[in-house]
Amino acid sequence: MMTLELDDETASVLNAMATEQHLSPAQLVKTALLEYLEDCQDAKSAEAAYQRYLDSGKASHSLDDVVKAFGLDS
Repeated sequence: MMTLELDDETASVLNAMATEQHLSPAQLVKTALLEYLEDCQDAKSAEAAYQRYLDSGKASHSLDDVVKAFGLDS
């Protein structure tokens, strides 16, 4: 369990949004935090993939080539 201290203005906005979405403030914070963390992980994965692309000499494959390579053209 974790405790979070918010200033009055932020708490007011949180409570209003939670009410609008029919969630408790804790549920709204948890959902928002999970989405943020997933976005951070996705960004890190994208950066790694882009670096692999750069390291490969910028080699890429067309969609048609990928479809043929995996036998998806039938």
